Amino acid sequence: MKTWDAIVIGGGHNGLVNACYLQRAGLDVLVVEKNDWVGGAATSRELTPGFLYSNCSYVCSLFRPEIMRDLELPRFGLQVISYEGGAVFTRDGDYLANYRDHDAHRREFARFSRHDAEAYDRYSRDVTRQCRFIQPLLMRTAPDPTSFKPRDLGELLYLAKKFAGLTA
Repeated sequence: MKTWDAIVIGGGHNGLVNACYLQRAGLDVLVVEKNDWVGGAATSRELTPGFLYSNCSYVCSLFRPEIMRDLELPRFGLQVISYEGGAVFTRDGDYLANYRDHDAHRREFARFSRHDAEAYDRYSRDVTRQCRFIQPLLMRTAPDPTSFKPRDLGELLYLAKKFAGLTA
C-alpha cells in the first residue's frame, strides 16, 4: 500500500498551492478532492452548454504574486486577467454596474442612492486601510499563541502592535 508524507484535503487553489510547496520541499504528496475537478473558487466552468460561469475566479486577482513567482505559474500557462467590472440587472429592466474605477462606481451607486454613494466612500477607505494592514501579514508564518518561544512571542507582539494601529 502506498504511503504519503503529506495528504492535502481539498483541491482548491489554497490546497493546490500547499501541495506544490510540500512537493517542492521533497515530500510525497496526495491531494484529495471531493469534486471531479480541481481549483475550487479559482475555476470557471461550463455549467450550461456555451456559458462559462465563474465560481469566484475573480479572486485569483488576489493571488499572491510571490506564490506565482515561486511556483513559476506563468511558465505553465497562468494568465491573470483583471476584473474590469460587471452588472446586476433589476426586475424593472435597469441595472447596477460594477466598475473597477472608484469614481465611476460611486457615480453608479449615486444613480440609486446618494446615501449609499457616500457610504461607499467610507467603506472604500475602511477596506483600503484593512488591506494595507493585512497584505504584509499574508506570507508570514502564524505564531503559536500558546508558545513561549522567542519567535512566537516576538510575532505575537508584532501582531499586537499592528492591531493597535488598526483600531487607532
